[in-house]
Amino acid sequence: MKRFSAVLLVILLAAFALPLVVLVIASFCEGDLINFLKGEQNTLAISTGQYSSFFANEDMLRRFGNSLKITGGTLLIQFPMSMLGGLYLARCSWRSTRIVRFLLLVLLLLPFQSVMVPIFKLARWTQLYDKQLAVIILQAFSPLGVLIVWLLIGAIPQEQWEAAQLDCKSQTVTFCRVVLPQIASGLAVLLLLCFAEAWNLVDSPSILLPDTYLRPASMALNDITSQDKGYTYADAVMYSLPIVAMYLFIGWRMHESEYTI
Repeated sequence: MKRFSAVLLVILLAAFALPLVVLVIASFCEGDLINFLKGEQNTLAISTGQYSSFFANEDMLRRFGNSLKITGGTLLIQFPMSMLGGLYLARCSWRSTRIVRFLLLVLLLLPFQSVMVPIFKLARWTQLYDKQLAVIILQAFSPLGVLIVWLLIGAIPQEQWEAAQLDCKSQTVTFCRVVLPQIASGLAVLLLLCFAEAWNLVDSPSILLPDTYLRPASMALNDITSQDKGYTYADAVMYSLPIVAMYLFIGWRMHESEYTI
């Protein structure tokens, strides 16, 4: 039974990893690997030409810069606001917090298409339409971070808060010395999720950024006609590297922290 489970797990992992493996191999091929596998192309050679084309493609490099601006600006606002909002939901005893939690859950589950019209009109009214700041603000106040921090802090027993407050009267000191070390791993995962969500934005830039000069790289790769502009498999690999690098870094830091403890 264990051997069967192991074989099944390997098959499932291979099925999930196959597109990524094909993508990486295709990025180092001179020609189209898919056409070669289909028999429509006779020759295939190893080359780094696609990566050379990537660094020579000014349009794609500019879009990568836009992605960095939008993602960085989003995290600078979203992470502190998530911490404050989650702490409020976890520690506040008012009945209104139940309503706030319910509204946040509804907003999280609500499809973006249902709020496209009011978001568009609000952006026009506030004169943020066709500005990257509109995308940053919209993503920065996503309810995902607040709900995750609320769950993390809510899992800490009330006795720990009361014991910590006997030594230090300041709520800030209590949070930094007692709470923060316990939820550090969860916050690291939250940072990765927020980064990936902001890096892969497609819906909101398509509505709020009609100017293609301001759009992120995710919009170019999402457009199937972008192949006409010279985008290659290497562009997709390079686009995936920041998320993979952050995942490896956070995983390494969490492993080092557990080893140190």
